[in-house]
Amino acid sequence: MDFLTPLWNNIVVDPMVNLLLWIYTMLVQIAVPGAYGIAIILFTLLVRAVTLPFYAQQQKAMKKQQTLMQSKEWQEMQKKYAKNREQLAQEQMKLYKREGVNPLGGCLPALIPWPIMIGLYQSIMTVMGAQPEQLMELSKHIYRFIPALAAAVPVQSDFLGMNLAGMPQTYGGLYYVVPALVLVTTLIQQRMMVMPSTDPQSAQMNQSMMVMMPLFIGYISLSFPVGLSLYWIVFNVVGIVQQYLNTGWGNLFVGTPWEAAANKGKKNVGSK
Repeated sequence: MDFLTPLWNNIVVDPMVNLLLWIYTMLVQIAVPGAYGIAIILFTLLVRAVTLPFYAQQQKAMKKQQTLMQSKEWQEMQKKYAKNREQLAQEQMKLYKREGVNPLGGCLPALIPWPIMIGLYQSIMTVMGAQPEQLMELSKHIYRFIPALAAAVPVQSDFLGMNLAGMPQTYGGLYYVVPALVLVTTLIQQRMMVMPSTDPQSAQMNQSMMVMMPLFIGYISLSFPVGLSLYWIVFNVVGIVQQYLNTGWGNLFVGTPWEAAANKGKKNVGSK
């Protein structure tokens, strides 16, 4: 697959690296403090805006599927065919087809932006390089016809008292706040997006995913430069806002004392 690397770089990574550097140079010119951190935030917002239609389609499909799964007909079907899983699956597919619901409609649109997200990850890591070998690698991606971009390297990576190239496991202290925010924002978004299920096995699997996925992402962010974690936090926060505007708080407060208030808010959001 090495032969695809130059194509991937030309189409995805190189444009992102140069756009990120261009945003950074514009901020430096107007003397914005923590320019590279602000550049990462703006760059993430821009990329999220480009992929917004795909996530909106995903959330719309998930909302439609969730409404169907909460219907009386669906609930009765679960009871009627509880001991016949094959028949239950057939009846579910019939109901999906009749109601015009694609069971994969919430998954497929979300897969489309992931190559862009991978490119975003690579571009942030590449621009943040400070070691000689990292700067050599970065130079391969910078457009030569924009000299100002090469002149901006290496970037000044100080932001809110932290070195964006630093890792929590190395620097400790305040740096551990960043992975904690990654974990919390991922957990909130995961709980808002999870699909309820009347099947005990599926419900247990969903519950495990709600806990394990944020813990895993929070754990690996301990070994990420905080600049990359900053991207992940902004990405999550935008996703939470978008999810709320589409479906309210979803299942965030299910099983908590605030569940009734959240359901009321969900109805208000859905009626807009």
